[in-house]
Amino acid sequence: MKKKIFGLIFICLFLLTGSSVALNIESIRFNDNTPPNPPTIVGPINGKIRQSYIYNITVTDPDEDNKLLKLEVDFGDGIVQEDCGCDTPWENGEIIQMEHSWKKQGTFNITGRVADEHNEWSQWSEPITVTMPKNKISLNALINKFLVSFSNSVKFLNLLIANI
Repeated sequence: MKKKIFGLIFICLFLLTGSSVALNIESIRFNDNTPPNPPTIVGPINGKIRQSYIYNITVTDPDEDNKLLKLEVDFGDGIVQEDCGCDTPWENGEIIQMEHSWKKQGTFNITGRVADEHNEWSQWSEPITVTMPKNKISLNALINKFLVSFSNSVKFLNLLIANI
């Protein structure tokens, strides 16, 4: 009797374990997904602070399932912009435009990543380096301003002297 119970328990465990393995294998096949490629970011690499610039971000998925839903772009200044293709997923190869302006001078690295319908994120893209230098007045512009001002002052003084 003990052997029969032991045999029955062994068969039950074998069947349960076997069906569990089968379910896991089936779920692995069902969720076979390749994450999207890192996005490609194209836009200006030099600019002025407090001026907006538009960047074109191309999103692609090697599975070509055309369901890219989320985009994050880190502009290197502490601001990460997010966009969502939630209602209308982005198609494979679609270009999304993002606008950004920097509040301070410096050099910044822009990177991005995209997620597909399975919520799998791509790696962060290769950075593009953007420089926002100080607004400098060139020496020529400064001399030109001085000469125009001086010229106007001389004309004014000549008029005053002529009328005395």
